[in-house]
Amino acid sequence: MRSEIRRRFGDAVDRWSRFFMPETAWPIRAGAALATGLVAYLMLVEIVLQGVFGRIDLALIPAIGSRNAPIPREIFLNGAVVGSLYGLIGLGLILVYRANRIINFAQAQLGAVAASAALMLLTFRNWAYLAVIPLVLIGGGAVGGTVEMVFVRRFSRSPRLILTVVTIGIGLVLQALEFFTKKWIVGDQFLQSVAAQYKTPFSRWWSQQIGTLTFSGDHIFTLAVVIGLAVGLAAFFRYTDLGIAVRASSENRDRASLLGIPVKRVSTVVWTLAAVLSAIGVFLRGPLVGIPITGFVGPTLLLYGLAAAVIARMKHMYVAIAAGMLIGIVEQSVVFTRSAPGLVSPVLLVVIVIALLAQRSHLARGLDPAAGSWQAAAELRPVPLELRDLPVVRRARALLQVVVGLVVVLAPWIVGSARADTASRIAIVSIVGVSLVILTGWTGQISLGQWGIAALGAAVAGGLAANHNWDFFLTIAVAGACGAGVAVLIGLPALRIQGLFLAVTTLAFAFTMTDFVLRRQWFSWLLPEQRAFADRPNLYGVFDLTEPTPLGPVNVSADAKFYYLCVLFLGLALYLARSLRKNRSGRLLIGVRDNPRLLQAYGVNLARTRLAAFAISGFIAAIGGALFAYQFGQIDPDAFLPQQSVAIFLMTVIGGASSLTGAVLGAVYVLGIPLLPVLRDVQFIELLTSGFGVLLILMALPGGLIEGLYRLRDGWLRRVAERQGIHVPSLVADSLVLDNSDEQQVVADAGVSMEAVR
Repeated sequence: MRSEIRRRFGDAVDRWSRFFMPETAWPIRAGAALATGLVAYLMLVEIVLQGVFGRIDLALIPAIGSRNAPIPREIFLNGAVVGSLYGLIGLGLILVYRANRIINFAQAQLGAVAASAALMLLTFRNWAYLAVIPLVLIGGGAVGGTVEMVFVRRFSRSPRLILTVVTIGIGLVLQALEFFTKKWIVGDQFLQSVAAQYKTPFSRWWSQQIGTLTFSGDHIFTLAVVIGLAVGLAAFFRYTDLGIAVRASSENRDRASLLGIPVKRVSTVVWTLAAVLSAIGVFLRGPLVGIPITGFVGPTLLLYGLAAAVIARMKHMYVAIAAGMLIGIVEQSVVFTRSAPGLVSPVLLVVIVIALLAQRSHLARGLDPAAGSWQAAAELRPVPLELRDLPVVRRARALLQVVVGLVVVLAPWIVGSARADTASRIAIVSIVGVSLVILTGWTGQISLGQWGIAALGAAVAGGLAANHNWDFFLTIAVAGACGAGVAVLIGLPALRIQGLFLAVTTLAFAFTMTDFVLRRQWFSWLLPEQRAFADRPNLYGVFDLTEPTPLGPVNVSADAKFYYLCVLFLGLALYLARSLRKNRSGRLLIGVRDNPRLLQAYGVNLARTRLAAFAISGFIAAIGGALFAYQFGQIDPDAFLPQQSVAIFLMTVIGGASSLTGAVLGAVYVLGIPLLPVLRDVQFIELLTSGFGVLLILMALPGGLIEGLYRLRDGWLRRVAERQGIHVPSLVADSLVLDNSDEQQVVADAGVSMEAVR
């Protein structure tokens, strides 16, 4: 039916172009048909949105104003032009997804380095416009090709979860590179400048005031470039040998390799093209809406590009461009009608969920042979039974427990009294990491919005404590219950949407929490009042967390006492998660991750099991957010940015996505290493533990840091077994070696046994 509609529409457009321009060449007629289709599409979007915004009264939220007048057409036109650049980001995401079956979370950042450098040179160094164009194209392509050859090719056979995390690490590294590049080019004006006006020859060529907006030649040039790129890419993939090779390798990488297609070279071409598209999108966006000098454009562009790519089913290029225009129009319309940019994120969340649910049958098909590789690293085995009760092993275990206990107890003094609050933050982030182990490591549901659930817990606990003076433990319980409820709502799409696309939904939820829920003008009834603080509690007059306590020759500060409270809740979270894993419920979660069809054949309700995992993980994450609210007193949206949510997911995978110990180890590595006295003054230490550190660790230890510790443990156990003369098959290969006579005797015994059976 759909193909028939498309055929008839194409025939109608062709007849229209031949009727009005019968003597013109086919490129002119094709361009006219394309322009007609674009105008018709924009008119249809205008009709729909005018009706939607005319009937939906968002003034139910008192602080949001609304305009009853129709949306001016210049708003739609400007949104379409800006949104076409979101479509370019979506095109790059589609290319990488079809080539590697991953969502490239570094897509917007791939071209930001070259494009930002070109804009800075254009503005602050007075370079000619034509001189910076090669920097955008060649520089962006070089970044994409280098990333593919150095990192992506190294992880081509790794689970897709690992490769996806690698793209997050690549994005962090490229953000640092963009920051230092802009700082070097701008020079002394870097810290004094917030934004800059980027002038181009096209803005000087034509400028016209239309209604409330000023349009320039940059708008026309941007739209022409985007449409030209879309048409050129479609022709490239349809008519060139390399384009056909890209399509073949995206359908089945192994079969394409057997047919002689250079799969690695094709992958490099794809990443180069994706980076060039990103660079062009960021560069063209500068003159239209500006680019922050000290900030980054990557996260917001990534969300908009993801929305466009998801609407296009990660497949259709023209649909991605049209979806990007639609998103840009919705963005500009929401800002105009409600004067509230923060409403864009929840609108995008709704759009993404509806788009995914509308194509659930397409996503549910078993077309992807690598679907099972979304499983996290396998759980590492415990100490073998043959060695568990040896005295040397028991003494080593006891010594390790004593050392870990001393480090935990003395942590406020190890990092220094001035940084004791950071030690508390490590414990809080570890609690959220435990929730991610349950959801991602054990159940296989990828969540990039776990810190957003923690933000909800912080808002609930902070509001109840500051505005209503509720009891500490009661606020913690209510915050956990609210987190569990919201996590179940987020998990409802997981009943139809799995893996990659669920990650997109949860990332949009993280943006919604920061831009919408944590803003006082909309949720003043939930958040603490403007000058109210969620003071640290005095637990029934026995354990006062507001004042220091002398303990012999040592003075225990209030921050140190709150740290011990956070450690107590971390211990409870670990105990809850470990108890869950040892019971039948934990085995069901592993079954949902590894083989859901087999589990369903045994009568297990998959939907109920998945929602239970979301509820438990949301409860634990919200408790961590509630402790965060008590630690800092107020709810600051900047403390719950979506980048933080992605970073916490990154920490968990660094430590070990399926290990509770790994969740704590990842938080200690990323947040604790920079606090060590010998490393505090090391420049770029945080970059080494987050960006480069992620890439280096995953190259050597795909299972995370916990895998390295278990390798050391197994090596030591292997030596113990050799000294004790104990054969442990799980640690070493079978050491039984037979000589020739023994082999003959074994064969003879087997023959006698077979005769007896007969």
